[in-house]
Amino acid sequence: MNLHERTGFASKDRPWLKWHESTACYDYEDYNNFYEYFKHQTAVYGDGNICLMEYNGVQMFRNDVITEVDLRAKQLNCAGISHGDIVSLMMLNTPEVIILLLALSKIGAICNLIKYDETPDRVNEMLCLTSSKYLFVAQLPFLIQTASAVTRLNSNLNKIVYVPLMPNAEPVEDGFVSYLDFFNSIDTTNENSFERTNYNDTCVIVYTGGTTGTSKGIELTHRNVMAMTYGLKHSNYGFVFGKRSMNILPPAVAYYLNATVGLMVCGVSVLFIPFFQIEDYPNLVAQTRPNVIYSGPILLKIMEKSNIADFSYLTNPVSGGDKLYPAEEIEINEGLAKKGCLSPIQQGYGESEVSAVATCNPQGHTVIGSIGIPMQNVLLSIFEHGTDIELPYGKDAIGEICISGPTLMKGYYKDPDATNQVLRLHSDGQYWIHTDDLGKIDNDGFIFHCGRAKRMLTRSGNKVWMSTIEAEASELDFVVECCAVKMYDPDEREVPVLHMIVKDGTAIGRELVNLIDDRIIKKCSEQYIPKYYIVRKSIPYTETNKKMDYRALEKEDIFGDDYSINADRLIIHNSML
Repeated sequence: MNLHERTGFASKDRPWLKWHESTACYDYEDYNNFYEYFKHQTAVYGDGNICLMEYNGVQMFRNDVITEVDLRAKQLNCAGISHGDIVSLMMLNTPEVIILLLALSKIGAICNLIKYDETPDRVNEMLCLTSSKYLFVAQLPFLIQTASAVTRLNSNLNKIVYVPLMPNAEPVEDGFVSYLDFFNSIDTTNENSFERTNYNDTCVIVYTGGTTGTSKGIELTHRNVMAMTYGLKHSNYGFVFGKRSMNILPPAVAYYLNATVGLMVCGVSVLFIPFFQIEDYPNLVAQTRPNVIYSGPILLKIMEKSNIADFSYLTNPVSGGDKLYPAEEIEINEGLAKKGCLSPIQQGYGESEVSAVATCNPQGHTVIGSIGIPMQNVLLSIFEHGTDIELPYGKDAIGEICISGPTLMKGYYKDPDATNQVLRLHSDGQYWIHTDDLGKIDNDGFIFHCGRAKRMLTRSGNKVWMSTIEAEASELDFVVECCAVKMYDPDEREVPVLHMIVKDGTAIGRELVNLIDDRIIKKCSEQYIPKYYIVRKSIPYTETNKKMDYRALEKEDIFGDDYSINADRLIIHNSML
Protein backbone atom coordinates (compact mmCIF):
# COMPACT_ATOMS: atom_id res chain seq x y z
CA MET A 1 0.00 0.00 0.00
CA ASN A 2 1.35 3.41 -0.97
CA LEU A 3 1.68 6.09 1.68
CA HIS A 4 -1.11 8.19 0.14
CA GLU A 5 -3.43 5.16 0.22
CA ARG A 6 -3.06 4.62 3.93
CA THR A 7 -6.18 4.80 6.05
CA GLY A 8 -4.39 5.46 9.34
CA PHE A 9 -5.79 2.27 10.88
CA ALA A 10 -3.55 -0.75 11.44
CA SER A 11 -6.22 -3.34 10.62
CA LYS A 12 -6.35 -1.95 7.07
CA ASP A 13 -2.79 -0.69 6.44
CA ARG A 14 -0.79 -3.43 8.24
CA PRO A 15 2.28 -1.15 8.40
CA TRP A 16 4.44 -3.98 9.76
CA LEU A 17 4.36 -6.03 6.54
CA LYS A 18 7.45 -4.26 5.18
CA TRP A 19 9.53 -6.04 7.84
CA HIS A 20 8.47 -9.50 6.63
CA GLU A 21 10.68 -10.89 3.89
CA SER A 22 8.33 -13.48 2.36
CA THR A 23 4.80 -13.27 1.02
CA ALA A 24 2.11 -15.11 2.95
CA CYS A 25 0.67 -18.19 1.23
CA TYR A 26 -1.02 -19.88 4.22
CA ASP A 27 -0.18 -23.42 3.12
CA TYR A 28 -1.61 -24.89 6.32
CA GLU A 29 -5.13 -24.53 4.87
CA ASP A 30 -4.43 -27.71 2.85
CA TYR A 31 -4.07 -30.01 5.89
CA ASN A 32 -6.72 -31.69 8.03
CA ASN A 33 -4.72 -31.94 11.23
CA PHE A 34 -1.54 -30.72 12.84
CA TYR A 35 0.19 -34.11 12.60
CA GLU A 36 -0.08 -34.06 8.79
CA TYR A 37 1.26 -30.51 8.66
CA PHE A 38 4.11 -31.28 11.04
CA LYS A 39 5.08 -34.40 9.09
CA HIS A 40 5.08 -32.59 5.75
CA GLN A 41 6.87 -29.44 6.94
CA THR A 42 9.69 -31.28 8.70
CA ALA A 43 10.17 -33.66 5.74
CA VAL A 44 11.95 -30.89 3.81
CA TYR A 45 14.87 -31.13 6.27
CA GLY A 46 15.42 -34.84 5.60
CA ASP A 47 14.78 -37.78 7.93
CA GLY A 48 18.30 -38.02 9.27
CA ASN A 49 19.55 -34.48 8.77
CA ILE A 50 17.84 -32.77 11.65
CA CYS A 51 17.69 -33.66 15.32
CA LEU A 52 14.22 -32.47 16.29
CA MET A 53 14.43 -33.34 19.98
CA GLU A 54 17.18 -33.95 22.50
CA TYR A 55 16.70 -35.12 26.06
CA ASN A 56 19.02 -36.60 28.66
CA GLY A 57 21.82 -37.05 26.12
CA VAL A 58 19.62 -38.85 23.55
CA GLN A 59 18.86 -37.30 20.16
CA MET A 60 15.66 -37.98 18.22
CA PHE A 61 15.94 -37.30 14.51
CA ARG A 62 12.96 -36.58 12.32
CA ASN A 63 12.50 -40.19 11.21
CA ASP A 64 12.72 -41.34 14.86
CA VAL A 65 9.97 -38.93 15.85
CA ILE A 66 7.59 -39.78 13.00
CA THR A 67 8.13 -43.54 13.47
CA GLU A 68 7.36 -43.36 17.18
CA VAL A 69 4.36 -41.08 16.68
CA ASP A 70 2.87 -43.44 14.08
CA LEU A 71 3.30 -46.39 16.44
CA ARG A 72 1.81 -44.57 19.45
CA ALA A 73 -1.13 -43.35 17.36
CA LYS A 74 -1.93 -46.91 16.30
CA GLN A 75 -1.56 -48.19 19.87
CA LEU A 76 -3.74 -45.43 21.35
CA ASN A 77 -6.41 -46.11 18.76
CA CYS A 78 -6.30 -49.86 19.47
CA ALA A 79 -6.66 -49.02 23.17
CA GLY A 80 -10.02 -47.45 22.36
CA ILE A 81 -9.05 -43.80 21.95
CA SER A 82 -10.58 -42.29 18.86
CA HIS A 83 -11.69 -39.06 17.21
CA GLY A 84 -12.94 -36.49 19.74
CA ASP A 85 -11.74 -38.35 22.84
CA ILE A 86 -9.74 -36.31 25.34
CA VAL A 87 -6.54 -37.62 26.92
CA SER A 88 -5.00 -35.66 29.80
CA LEU A 89 -1.31 -35.04 30.43
CA MET A 90 0.12 -33.72 33.71
CA MET A 91 3.76 -33.76 32.73
CA LEU A 92 7.10 -32.09 32.95
CA ASN A 93 8.98 -30.99 29.86
CA THR A 94 10.00 -34.27 28.19
CA PRO A 95 9.75 -35.59 24.58
CA GLU A 96 6.81 -37.85 25.50
CA VAL A 97 4.60 -34.76 25.64
CA ILE A 98 5.29 -34.02 21.97
CA ILE A 99 5.01 -37.68 20.92
CA LEU A 100 1.60 -37.97 22.58
CA LEU A 101 0.42 -34.60 21.26
CA LEU A 102 1.26 -35.59 17.67
CA ALA A 103 -0.13 -39.12 18.05
CA LEU A 104 -3.43 -37.82 19.43
CA SER A 105 -3.51 -35.25 16.63
CA LYS A 106 -3.14 -38.00 14.03
CA ILE A 107 -6.17 -39.92 15.31
CA GLY A 108 -8.24 -36.79 15.91
CA ALA A 109 -8.19 -37.06 19.69
CA ILE A 110 -7.57 -34.07 21.95
CA CYS A 111 -4.57 -33.46 24.19
CA ASN A 112 -5.59 -31.89 27.52
CA LEU A 113 -2.53 -30.26 29.14
CA ILE A 114 -2.84 -29.87 32.93
CA LYS A 115 -0.37 -27.85 35.00
CA TYR A 116 1.82 -29.97 37.24
CA ASP A 117 1.14 -27.80 40.31
CA GLU A 118 -2.66 -28.16 40.35
CA THR A 119 -4.38 -29.57 43.45
CA PRO A 120 -6.03 -33.01 43.30
CA ASP A 121 -9.48 -31.40 43.43
CA ARG A 122 -8.64 -29.13 40.52
CA VAL A 123 -7.14 -31.99 38.48
CA ASN A 124 -10.28 -34.00 39.10
CA GLU A 125 -12.43 -31.08 37.93
CA MET A 126 -10.46 -30.92 34.67
CA LEU A 127 -10.69 -34.68 34.15
CA CYS A 128 -14.43 -34.68 34.79
CA LEU A 129 -15.01 -31.61 32.63
CA THR A 130 -13.25 -33.27 29.68
CA SER A 131 -14.45 -36.84 30.40
CA SER A 132 -10.83 -38.01 30.28
CA LYS A 133 -10.37 -41.72 30.80
CA TYR A 134 -6.56 -41.67 30.54
CA LEU A 135 -4.10 -39.55 32.52
CA PHE A 136 -0.37 -39.50 31.73
CA VAL A 137 1.72 -38.14 34.59
CA ALA A 138 5.44 -37.51 35.09
CA GLN A 139 7.10 -39.79 37.60
CA LEU A 140 7.82 -37.35 40.38
CA PRO A 141 6.78 -38.07 43.99
CA PHE A 142 4.47 -35.06 44.37
CA LEU A 143 2.82 -35.70 41.00
CA ILE A 144 2.32 -39.39 41.77
CA GLN A 145 0.83 -38.30 45.10
CA THR A 146 -1.55 -35.93 43.32
CA ALA A 147 -2.52 -38.64 40.83
CA SER A 148 -3.12 -41.13 43.67
CA ALA A 149 -5.46 -38.65 45.33
CA VAL A 150 -7.29 -38.17 42.03
CA THR A 151 -8.00 -41.92 41.75
CA ARG A 152 -9.95 -41.69 45.02
CA LEU A 153 -12.01 -38.84 43.57
CA ASN A 154 -12.56 -40.06 40.01
CA SER A 155 -14.11 -43.40 39.16
CA ASN A 156 -14.17 -42.76 35.41
CA LEU A 157 -10.41 -43.04 34.85
CA ASN A 158 -9.44 -46.18 32.98
CA LYS A 159 -5.71 -45.82 33.49
CA ILE A 160 -3.03 -43.60 35.01
CA VAL A 161 0.22 -43.97 33.10
CA TYR A 162 3.42 -42.65 34.66
CA VAL A 163 6.32 -41.45 32.53
CA PRO A 164 9.80 -41.94 34.07
CA LEU A 165 12.06 -38.91 33.84
CA MET A 166 15.20 -41.04 33.89
CA PRO A 167 16.00 -44.57 32.68
CA ASN A 168 15.99 -47.37 35.26
CA ALA A 169 13.69 -45.44 37.60
CA GLU A 170 12.06 -47.46 40.38
CA PRO A 171 8.56 -48.67 39.40
CA VAL A 172 5.44 -47.07 40.89
CA GLU A 173 2.94 -49.31 42.62
CA ASP A 174 -0.72 -48.80 43.57
CA GLY A 175 -2.42 -49.36 40.24
CA PHE A 176 -0.18 -47.18 38.06
CA VAL A 177 1.33 -48.51 34.86
CA SER A 178 4.57 -47.33 33.29
CA TYR A 179 4.63 -45.63 29.90
CA LEU A 180 6.37 -48.49 28.07
CA ASP A 181 4.40 -51.23 29.85
CA PHE A 182 1.15 -49.51 28.91
CA PHE A 183 1.98 -49.35 25.22
CA ASN A 184 3.59 -52.81 25.09
CA SER A 185 0.42 -54.34 26.53
CA ILE A 186 -1.81 -53.08 23.70
CA ASP A 187 -2.83 -55.61 21.05
CA THR A 188 -2.27 -53.98 17.65
CA THR A 189 -2.86 -57.03 15.46
CA ASN A 190 -6.19 -55.71 14.23
CA GLU A 191 -6.11 -53.06 11.54
CA ASN A 192 -7.35 -49.67 12.65
CA SER A 193 -8.48 -46.63 10.71
CA PHE A 194 -8.71 -43.04 11.84
CA GLU A 195 -11.75 -40.87 11.32
CA ARG A 196 -10.97 -37.90 9.08
CA THR A 197 -10.13 -34.83 11.14
CA ASN A 198 -11.27 -31.34 10.23
CA TYR A 199 -8.74 -28.59 10.81
CA ASN A 200 -11.34 -26.72 12.88
CA ASP A 201 -11.55 -29.63 15.33
CA THR A 202 -9.95 -29.10 18.72
CA CYS A 203 -6.33 -30.27 18.87
CA VAL A 204 -5.22 -29.25 22.36
CA ILE A 205 -6.64 -27.72 25.53
CA VAL A 206 -4.48 -25.46 27.70
CA TYR A 207 -5.56 -23.52 30.76
CA THR A 208 -5.54 -19.87 31.74
CA GLY A 209 -3.59 -18.81 34.79
CA GLY A 210 -6.73 -18.39 36.85
CA THR A 211 -5.65 -15.05 38.37
CA THR A 212 -9.24 -13.78 38.26
CA GLY A 213 -10.90 -16.96 39.46
CA THR A 214 -11.10 -20.56 38.30
CA SER A 215 -8.84 -21.20 35.32
CA LYS A 216 -10.57 -21.87 32.01
CA GLY A 217 -9.73 -24.46 29.35
CA ILE A 218 -8.67 -22.86 26.06
CA GLU A 219 -9.52 -24.91 22.96
CA LEU A 220 -6.91 -24.55 20.24
CA THR A 221 -7.81 -26.15 16.92
CA HIS A 222 -5.52 -27.93 14.48
CA ARG A 223 -5.72 -24.80 12.32
CA ASN A 224 -4.70 -22.64 15.28
CA VAL A 225 -1.57 -24.68 15.95
CA MET A 226 -0.69 -24.92 12.26
CA ALA A 227 -1.14 -21.17 11.80
CA MET A 228 1.03 -20.47 14.82
CA THR A 229 3.89 -22.65 13.54
CA TYR A 230 3.54 -21.12 10.07
CA GLY A 231 3.78 -17.64 11.57
CA LEU A 232 6.97 -18.44 13.46
CA LYS A 233 8.56 -19.81 10.30
CA HIS A 234 7.59 -17.05 7.86
CA SER A 235 7.75 -13.85 9.93
CA ASN A 236 11.45 -12.96 9.77
CA TYR A 237 12.03 -13.68 13.45
CA GLY A 238 15.24 -15.61 12.72
CA PHE A 239 14.08 -19.14 13.61
CA VAL A 240 15.73 -21.07 10.80
CA PHE A 241 17.00 -24.55 9.96
CA GLY A 242 20.18 -25.58 11.75
CA LYS A 243 19.68 -23.60 14.94
CA ARG A 244 19.39 -25.23 18.35
CA SER A 245 17.13 -24.11 21.19
CA MET A 246 16.81 -24.89 24.87
CA ASN A 247 13.26 -25.26 26.17
CA ILE A 248 12.53 -24.83 29.88
CA LEU A 249 8.79 -24.11 29.70
CA PRO A 250 6.22 -26.29 31.48
CA PRO A 251 3.95 -28.22 29.07
CA ALA A 252 0.65 -26.69 30.16
CA VAL A 253 0.74 -23.28 28.49
CA ALA A 254 0.32 -22.40 24.82
CA TYR A 255 3.76 -20.76 24.86
CA TYR A 256 5.12 -24.30 25.28
CA LEU A 257 3.78 -25.20 21.82
CA ASN A 258 5.66 -22.23 20.34
CA ALA A 259 8.91 -23.33 21.99
CA THR A 260 8.64 -26.97 20.89
CA VAL A 261 6.62 -27.99 17.82
CA GLY A 262 6.63 -24.40 16.55
CA LEU A 263 10.42 -24.24 16.45
CA MET A 264 10.71 -27.80 15.10
CA VAL A 265 8.61 -26.85 12.07
CA CYS A 266 11.10 -24.00 11.54
CA GLY A 267 13.93 -26.56 11.49
CA VAL A 268 15.21 -25.70 14.96
CA SER A 269 16.37 -28.54 17.20
CA VAL A 270 14.85 -28.47 20.71
CA LEU A 271 16.68 -29.52 23.86
CA PHE A 272 14.23 -30.44 26.65
CA ILE A 273 14.98 -29.36 30.25
CA PRO A 274 12.35 -30.82 32.63
CA PHE A 275 13.22 -28.67 35.66
CA PHE A 276 15.86 -26.23 36.89
CA GLN A 277 16.61 -23.71 39.60
CA ILE A 278 16.32 -20.06 38.59
CA GLU A 279 19.72 -19.17 40.02
CA ASP A 280 21.32 -21.97 37.94
CA TYR A 281 19.89 -20.74 34.63
CA PRO A 282 23.05 -18.96 33.39
CA ASN A 283 25.13 -22.10 33.99
CA LEU A 284 22.50 -24.18 32.21
CA VAL A 285 22.71 -21.91 29.17
CA ALA A 286 26.51 -22.02 29.25
CA GLN A 287 26.54 -25.82 29.44
CA THR A 288 24.06 -26.41 26.61
CA ARG A 289 25.06 -23.44 24.36
CA PRO A 290 21.75 -22.95 22.53
CA ASN A 291 21.19 -20.44 19.73
CA VAL A 292 17.57 -19.77 20.71
CA ILE A 293 16.17 -19.27 24.20
CA TYR A 294 12.58 -18.48 25.12
CA SER A 295 13.10 -16.68 28.37
CA GLY A 296 11.66 -13.92 30.54
CA PRO A 297 12.97 -10.74 32.16
CA ILE A 298 13.92 -12.39 35.45
CA LEU A 299 16.10 -15.02 33.73
CA LEU A 300 17.69 -12.55 31.32
CA LYS A 301 18.63 -10.28 34.22
CA ILE A 302 20.27 -13.19 36.01
CA MET A 303 22.23 -14.04 32.85
CA GLU A 304 23.43 -10.47 32.45
CA LYS A 305 24.55 -10.30 36.12
CA SER A 306 26.17 -13.75 36.13
CA ASN A 307 29.89 -14.53 36.01
CA ILE A 308 29.44 -16.43 32.72
CA ALA A 309 31.79 -14.74 30.26
CA ASP A 310 30.64 -16.20 26.93
CA PHE A 311 27.15 -16.01 25.41
CA SER A 312 28.43 -15.53 21.85
CA TYR A 313 26.44 -18.53 20.54
CA LEU A 314 23.08 -16.87 21.32
CA THR A 315 21.44 -15.63 18.11
CA ASN A 316 17.86 -15.31 19.38
CA PRO A 317 17.46 -14.34 23.04
CA VAL A 318 13.66 -14.07 23.11
CA SER A 319 11.82 -12.43 26.01
CA GLY A 320 8.16 -13.04 26.76
CA GLY A 321 5.71 -13.77 29.52
CA ASP A 322 6.27 -10.50 31.37
CA LYS A 323 6.99 -6.88 30.52
CA LEU A 324 10.59 -5.82 29.97
CA TYR A 325 11.05 -2.11 30.55
CA PRO A 326 13.28 -0.05 28.22
CA ALA A 327 15.89 0.67 30.92
CA GLU A 328 16.09 -3.06 31.73
CA GLU A 329 16.27 -4.00 28.06
CA ILE A 330 19.13 -1.58 27.39
CA GLU A 331 21.06 -2.73 30.46
CA ILE A 332 20.63 -6.42 29.59
CA ASN A 333 21.57 -5.87 25.93
CA GLU A 334 24.72 -4.00 26.93
CA GLY A 335 25.65 -6.60 29.55
CA LEU A 336 25.13 -9.56 27.22
CA ALA A 337 27.02 -7.78 24.42
CA LYS A 338 30.05 -7.60 26.72
CA LYS A 339 29.72 -11.38 27.07
CA GLY A 340 29.78 -11.87 23.30
CA CYS A 341 26.04 -11.93 22.53
CA LEU A 342 25.67 -9.49 19.66
CA SER A 343 21.97 -10.19 19.12
CA PRO A 344 19.71 -7.83 21.08
CA ILE A 345 16.74 -9.20 22.98
CA GLN A 346 13.74 -10.00 20.78
CA GLN A 347 10.85 -9.01 22.97
CA GLY A 348 7.53 -10.64 22.06
CA TYR A 349 3.93 -10.74 23.19
CA GLY A 350 0.89 -12.98 23.12
CA GLU A 351 -1.53 -14.97 25.20
CA SER A 352 -2.91 -18.49 25.17
CA GLU A 353 -6.18 -17.35 23.61
CA VAL A 354 -4.26 -16.53 20.40
CA SER A 355 -2.01 -19.62 20.46
CA ALA A 356 0.55 -17.68 22.54
CA VAL A 357 3.02 -15.75 20.35
CA ALA A 358 1.28 -12.97 18.40
CA THR A 359 4.16 -10.50 18.01
CA CYS A 360 7.94 -10.47 18.19
CA ASN A 361 10.74 -8.12 17.19
CA PRO A 362 12.11 -9.14 13.77
CA GLN A 363 15.74 -10.17 13.74
CA GLY A 364 17.95 -7.25 12.78
CA HIS A 365 15.22 -4.66 13.32
CA THR A 366 14.55 -4.67 17.06
CA VAL A 367 13.09 -1.56 18.67
CA ILE A 368 13.80 -0.89 22.34
CA GLY A 369 10.64 -0.95 24.43
CA SER A 370 8.56 -2.58 21.70
CA ILE A 371 6.94 -6.01 21.80
CA GLY A 372 7.63 -6.21 18.07
CA ILE A 373 5.42 -6.69 15.04
CA PRO A 374 2.59 -9.17 14.45
CA MET A 375 3.31 -12.52 12.84
CA GLN A 376 2.71 -12.40 9.12
CA ASN A 377 -0.70 -14.09 9.37
CA VAL A 378 -1.86 -12.23 12.50
CA LEU A 379 -3.94 -9.05 12.50
CA LEU A 380 -3.55 -6.68 15.44
CA SER A 381 -4.87 -3.22 16.19
CA ILE A 382 -5.74 -0.83 19.02
CA PHE A 383 -9.34 -0.14 20.02
CA GLU A 384 -11.13 1.91 22.61
CA HIS A 385 -11.21 -0.40 25.60
CA GLY A 386 -14.06 -2.90 25.43
CA THR A 387 -15.39 -1.59 22.09
CA ASP A 388 -14.85 -2.13 18.35
CA ILE A 389 -13.93 1.53 17.79
CA GLU A 390 -10.47 1.35 16.22
CA LEU A 391 -7.87 3.97 17.15
CA PRO A 392 -5.29 5.31 14.65
CA TYR A 393 -1.68 4.14 14.72
CA GLY A 394 1.30 6.50 14.74
CA LYS A 395 -0.55 9.01 16.92
CA ASP A 396 0.44 7.71 20.38
CA ALA A 397 -3.19 6.68 20.88
CA ILE A 398 -3.37 4.15 23.73
CA GLY A 399 -6.17 1.61 23.72
CA GLU A 400 -6.91 -2.08 24.11
CA ILE A 401 -4.77 -4.51 22.11
CA CYS A 402 -7.09 -6.71 20.05
CA ILE A 403 -6.02 -9.61 17.84
CA SER A 404 -7.68 -11.34 14.89
CA GLY A 405 -6.70 -14.05 12.44
CA PRO A 406 -6.29 -17.84 12.23
CA THR A 407 -4.58 -18.25 15.62
CA LEU A 408 -7.68 -17.22 17.62
CA MET A 409 -8.90 -19.93 19.98
CA LYS A 410 -12.06 -21.88 19.30
CA GLY A 411 -13.26 -20.78 22.73
CA TYR A 412 -13.18 -21.64 26.41
CA TYR A 413 -14.14 -25.30 26.78
CA LYS A 414 -17.85 -25.62 27.68
CA ASP A 415 -17.95 -21.98 28.78
CA PRO A 416 -19.73 -19.90 26.11
CA ASP A 417 -20.36 -16.95 28.44
CA ALA A 418 -16.65 -16.53 29.22
CA THR A 419 -15.85 -17.03 25.52
CA ASN A 420 -18.21 -14.26 24.46
CA GLN A 421 -16.56 -11.83 26.86
CA VAL A 422 -13.22 -11.96 25.05
CA LEU A 423 -13.96 -13.33 21.56
CA ARG A 424 -16.14 -10.68 19.95
CA LEU A 425 -17.58 -10.08 16.50
CA HIS A 426 -16.72 -6.56 15.32
CA SER A 427 -18.59 -4.41 12.83
CA ASP A 428 -15.94 -5.36 10.21
CA GLY A 429 -17.33 -8.89 10.24
CA GLN A 430 -14.24 -10.41 11.88
CA TYR A 431 -13.83 -11.96 15.31
CA TRP A 432 -11.29 -10.28 17.60
CA ILE A 433 -9.78 -11.35 20.90
CA HIS A 434 -9.97 -8.56 23.47
CA THR A 435 -6.81 -8.96 25.53
CA ASP A 436 -7.52 -6.39 28.26
CA ASP A 437 -3.94 -5.22 27.61
CA LEU A 438 -3.28 -1.61 26.68
CA GLY A 439 -0.91 -0.56 23.92
CA LYS A 440 -0.13 1.66 20.96
CA ILE A 441 1.34 1.22 17.45
CA ASP A 442 3.92 3.48 15.80
CA ASN A 443 4.14 4.46 12.13
CA ASP A 444 6.38 1.48 11.32
CA GLY A 445 3.95 -1.05 12.78
CA PHE A 446 5.85 -1.72 16.02
CA ILE A 447 3.61 -2.32 19.03
CA PHE A 448 4.26 -0.97 22.51
CA HIS A 449 2.65 -2.59 25.55
CA CYS A 450 1.31 -0.02 28.03
CA GLY A 451 0.07 -2.33 30.80
CA ARG A 452 -2.98 -4.31 31.82
CA ALA A 453 -6.29 -2.49 31.86
CA LYS A 454 -6.86 -4.05 35.27
CA ARG A 455 -3.62 -2.40 36.35
CA MET A 456 -5.02 1.04 35.71
CA LEU A 457 -6.80 3.36 38.13
CA THR A 458 -8.50 6.73 37.87
CA ARG A 459 -7.07 9.42 40.13
CA SER A 460 -8.40 12.97 40.17
CA GLY A 461 -10.17 12.21 36.91
CA ASN A 462 -6.99 11.01 35.16
CA LYS A 463 -6.07 7.46 34.14
CA VAL A 464 -2.92 6.16 35.83
CA TRP A 465 -1.15 3.04 34.52
CA MET A 466 0.96 1.00 36.91
CA SER A 467 3.34 0.01 34.12
CA THR A 468 4.19 3.66 33.47
CA ILE A 469 5.18 4.15 37.11
CA GLU A 470 7.35 1.03 36.93
CA ALA A 471 8.99 2.13 33.69
CA GLU A 472 9.96 5.54 35.08
CA ALA A 473 11.23 4.18 38.41
CA SER A 474 13.27 1.55 36.55
CA GLU A 475 15.23 4.33 34.84
CA LEU A 476 16.82 5.31 38.17
CA ASP A 477 20.17 3.63 38.83
CA PHE A 478 19.42 2.62 42.41
CA VAL A 479 16.18 0.75 41.55
CA VAL A 480 16.93 -2.93 40.90
CA GLU A 481 13.35 -4.10 40.47
CA CYS A 482 9.92 -2.64 41.13
CA CYS A 483 6.22 -3.38 40.91
CA ALA A 484 3.44 -0.80 41.19
CA VAL A 485 0.06 -1.94 42.50
CA LYS A 486 -3.28 -0.41 43.39
CA MET A 487 -4.30 0.05 47.02
CA TYR A 488 -7.57 1.14 48.60
CA ASP A 489 -7.40 4.61 50.14
CA PRO A 490 -10.20 6.14 52.25
CA ASP A 491 -9.69 9.59 50.72
CA GLU A 492 -8.99 8.80 47.05
CA ARG A 493 -10.60 5.33 46.79
CA GLU A 494 -7.61 3.88 44.86
CA VAL A 495 -3.98 5.01 44.86
CA PRO A 496 -0.75 3.59 43.42
CA VAL A 497 1.98 2.25 45.69
CA LEU A 498 5.41 1.13 44.51
CA HIS A 499 7.17 -1.96 45.87
CA MET A 500 10.87 -1.94 45.00
CA ILE A 501 14.24 -3.53 45.52
CA VAL A 502 17.13 -1.05 45.71
CA LYS A 503 20.87 -1.52 45.29
CA ASP A 504 22.94 -2.33 48.34
CA GLY A 505 24.24 0.82 49.97
CA THR A 506 21.34 3.00 48.83
CA ALA A 507 20.34 5.51 51.52
CA ILE A 508 16.76 4.67 52.43
CA GLY A 509 15.15 7.91 53.46
CA ARG A 510 13.43 11.08 52.33
CA GLU A 511 15.97 11.74 49.55
CA LEU A 512 15.05 8.43 47.88
CA VAL A 513 11.37 9.44 47.86
CA ASN A 514 12.20 12.86 46.41
CA LEU A 515 14.30 11.39 43.58
CA ILE A 516 11.51 9.10 42.40
CA ASP A 517 8.86 11.78 42.84
CA ASP A 518 10.90 14.22 40.74
CA ARG A 519 11.45 11.65 37.99
CA ILE A 520 7.76 10.76 37.74
CA ILE A 521 6.38 14.30 37.84
CA LYS A 522 8.79 15.43 35.11
CA LYS A 523 7.91 12.54 32.81
CA CYS A 524 4.24 11.99 33.66
CA SER A 525 1.98 13.98 35.98
CA GLU A 526 1.34 14.43 39.68
CA GLN A 527 -1.36 11.73 39.61
CA TYR A 528 1.34 9.12 38.85
CA ILE A 529 3.27 9.78 42.07
CA PRO A 530 2.81 6.75 44.35
CA LYS A 531 1.08 7.36 47.65
CA TYR A 532 3.65 5.10 49.33
CA TYR A 533 7.01 3.53 48.50
CA ILE A 534 7.80 0.10 49.96
CA VAL A 535 11.41 -1.10 50.06
CA ARG A 536 11.86 -4.88 50.31
CA LYS A 537 14.40 -7.66 49.76
CA SER A 538 12.45 -9.49 47.07
CA ILE A 539 9.30 -9.28 44.96
CA PRO A 540 7.09 -12.38 44.67
CA TYR A 541 6.79 -14.20 41.36
CA THR A 542 4.08 -16.57 40.18
CA GLU A 543 5.19 -20.20 40.39
CA THR A 544 4.33 -21.35 36.87
CA ASN A 545 4.95 -18.35 34.64
CA LYS A 546 7.58 -16.53 36.74
CA LYS A 547 5.77 -13.19 36.39
CA MET A 548 5.72 -10.54 39.09
CA ASP A 549 2.80 -11.52 41.30
CA TYR A 550 1.17 -8.13 41.62
CA ARG A 551 -2.01 -9.68 42.98
CA ALA A 552 -0.08 -11.05 45.95
CA LEU A 553 1.33 -7.58 46.58
CA GLU A 554 -2.14 -6.04 46.36
CA LYS A 555 -3.27 -8.33 49.16
CA GLU A 556 -0.43 -7.36 51.51
CA ASP A 557 -1.20 -5.01 54.40
CA ILE A 558 1.60 -2.44 54.18
CA PHE A 559 0.60 -1.08 57.59
CA GLY A 560 0.70 -4.52 59.22
CA ASP A 561 3.26 -6.21 61.43
CA ASP A 562 5.52 -7.12 58.49
CA TYR A 563 6.25 -3.48 57.74
CA SER A 564 7.78 -0.46 59.47
CA ILE A 565 7.34 3.21 58.56
CA ASN A 566 10.76 4.74 57.85
CA ALA A 567 9.77 8.22 56.74
CA ASP A 568 6.83 10.07 55.31
CA ARG A 569 5.40 7.81 52.52
CA LEU A 570 8.36 5.40 52.83
CA ILE A 571 7.71 1.96 54.30
CA ILE A 572 10.25 -0.78 54.94
CA HIS A 573 9.47 -4.48 54.75
CA ASN A 574 10.82 -6.24 57.83
CA SER A 575 12.99 -8.45 55.62
CA MET A 576 15.21 -5.38 55.25
CA LEU A 577 15.73 -4.97 58.98
